[in-house]
Amino acid sequence: MTTSGSETPVTVQGVIERFTFRNPDTDWAVVKLVDEANGQPLTVVGSMAQLREGQRLKINGMRSVHPRFGVQVKADAFEAIAPNTEDGIEAYLASGLVRGIGPGTARKIVAAFGVDTLRVIEEEPTRLRQVRGLGERRVEELGQAVRAQKDLQNVLVFLRSHGLGPALAARIVRRYGARASALIQANPFRLADDRIGIGFRTADRLAGQMGIAPTAPERLDAALEFVLGQAAKEGHCYLPEAELVQRTAELLSLAEAELSVRVPELARAGRVARQMPPGPVLLHDDPRPIVYPIALAIAEDGVARSLDRLLQSKRRLPVRADAAIEWFEQTSATTLPDGQREALRKCLGEPVTVVTGGPGVGKTTIVRALVKILEQKQLRPLLAAPTGRAAKRMEEATGRPASTIHRLLEFTPGAGRFARNAETPLEGDVLVVDEASMLDIQIAHALLQAVPDTMSLVLVGDRNQLPSVGAGNVLDDVVQSGRVPTVALTRVFRQQSGSQIVRVAHDMLAGVAPTKGGDGSEGSDFYFVEARNGAHARLLIRELVTQRIPKRFGLDPQRDIQILCPMYRGEVGADALNRDLQDLLHPGQIEVERSGKRFRVGDKVMQVRNDYDRDVWNGDVGRITHIDTGAAKVFLRFLEAEQEYRFEELDDLVPAYAISVHRSQGSEYPAVVVPVTTDHFLMLRRSVVYTAITRGKRLVVVVGSTKAMEMAVANADDGQRYSGLRDRLRSLLRGDGVAPGSLQQPEQGA
Repeated sequence: MTTSGSETPVTVQGVIERFTFRNPDTDWAVVKLVDEANGQPLTVVGSMAQLREGQRLKINGMRSVHPRFGVQVKADAFEAIAPNTEDGIEAYLASGLVRGIGPGTARKIVAAFGVDTLRVIEEEPTRLRQVRGLGERRVEELGQAVRAQKDLQNVLVFLRSHGLGPALAARIVRRYGARASALIQANPFRLADDRIGIGFRTADRLAGQMGIAPTAPERLDAALEFVLGQAAKEGHCYLPEAELVQRTAELLSLAEAELSVRVPELARAGRVARQMPPGPVLLHDDPRPIVYPIALAIAEDGVARSLDRLLQSKRRLPVRADAAIEWFEQTSATTLPDGQREALRKCLGEPVTVVTGGPGVGKTTIVRALVKILEQKQLRPLLAAPTGRAAKRMEEATGRPASTIHRLLEFTPGAGRFARNAETPLEGDVLVVDEASMLDIQIAHALLQAVPDTMSLVLVGDRNQLPSVGAGNVLDDVVQSGRVPTVALTRVFRQQSGSQIVRVAHDMLAGVAPTKGGDGSEGSDFYFVEARNGAHARLLIRELVTQRIPKRFGLDPQRDIQILCPMYRGEVGADALNRDLQDLLHPGQIEVERSGKRFRVGDKVMQVRNDYDRDVWNGDVGRITHIDTGAAKVFLRFLEAEQEYRFEELDDLVPAYAISVHRSQGSEYPAVVVPVTTDHFLMLRRSVVYTAITRGKRLVVVVGSTKAMEMAVANADDGQRYSGLRDRLRSLLRGDGVAPGSLQQPEQGA
């Protein structure tokens, strides 16, 4: 018998009954395995978090007696093998391998094919259609899942041989399927893909281990494309060729000359678009080539051409604007000021209109009036916004259905495309898009393609807010082009100009920092709380959110109060404040950690990617109701329904007591707390603090230093975004090089 502390080599074979614990970040798991030799449960520990209940394994490892947990086997290596009994196959299929196939369906499949089930799934999948209730989609997904589990083992062996952790294997198999190992060995730079998350540097290290030379063309090309992709994440549609080469040379520690020759080659291969800057050559002192990712070149050119098409259409609504405005004023007992009347005239009389302005200037009133006039004339308005939260606010303001742009365009997850496009355009008379400052160049392209010449377009937004998270500067470029009729509202009306939030926001636009404590009056909705430093600000925010604001204003810390941070890191960054609020509001709860973030029962969390299967959208906020560590699942309650997430899917969520200002765009909250300290000097910009302050409806509390606030208000420079939309709209004259119109259209996505 094995004694405590000693280890004995052992080989066991059995079926995973359940997971006692697993951590997808480290790939570590504790499983209960039913040993086929004696039918008894056996505890096995090791890098097995990517496996599933019901899976049959052959394990080589070391058997020992743990002083607390008893006999267990530490797995050094394992091989997944097909279940060989009907019960085993049924458990494997019902383990969550494919969403929608549970115990009942698994039982039907095994009843039809017995121990031959897995072979049928792999080799004769069409036979599965004879199983009642099993549609074509589920048949295809089941076959893919079974094959992927086999592919997983090959990828694991390959990655481990090059020092990479097995947690990447599942993502790689999902991306490349059965060809994963062959494709990676042929070109390891494929792994530098956002959908896999491995990054260029890791892929480059792997390529070096495989013998790819530092100056190999495939390495240089992959690095150039990576740098261009990173620039897009910074908001750029393109980079000047010289800057692209310089950035890439610094990344690879190579001479620029070695990289310069590769850019034209990439363009000839259709992997990038290399052009002269848009517009007449005379506008440029020394015109040099610029380089776009293909998708962004197509999108920017497409937005310019679509707007030009709509402007040239001379679309006019069958409405007499002045009479319609008078009708609205009479029926709503409202007197519109000149600026709002002018905005309505343009919305009713122009094919494309932009309405822009800060908080409280009446943008919502214009949208509401426009909708009522259109409905009175039996015309069909369509209302949309980039986020679900903004669409919901639009719906509440107008009393008419509004949707996200993705829903409006009928995005199809399986195909990765929008059903609404130039061939199948939107149906209606006027499209109104709110929060247009959030439009990036690709979603703007998809939207404008679907707007027919017979439809008017109204873009509503605040140019002074942060630009879109994605590439481009659409709203500002459209306004600056001078091609689109624009009304900029400046007169404040909200709450009869009594809101301190609105006053402070407009003062900031004029370069005036808020005074130390707002106006200090009883009932004020804006407060500035001075903090000595970042650590002091952190203590103040903890107290404000959990005690002072709830006590004085009757607001719930989770439901009503939102902390908006310029950055995630630092003493008063979102990461630190989320940990603080978790400890204060939900101490001692069950938690799971994923990618450096922890999730506890009771936590407020935010979805950060559109999930079309769950019908949960980027920006939706939910609350964790239960964590099942054995099943490695987290259960959340969103506004619409309860959802479950596997631990490996938690990258789609972030703790949401504190979020970045960027993630707050398109939202409003009853109360907002904003840290503004010199710790965040990199993000102390007017647009960041302005956007945060204008998210508050009833209360805004800024915590920080007067010096930091003055630095932010004085810094009106958001940094140059390389975008050619303004000049394309002005001239639509093309430069040399690859013409985006001739490039292959990429898949549209979320």
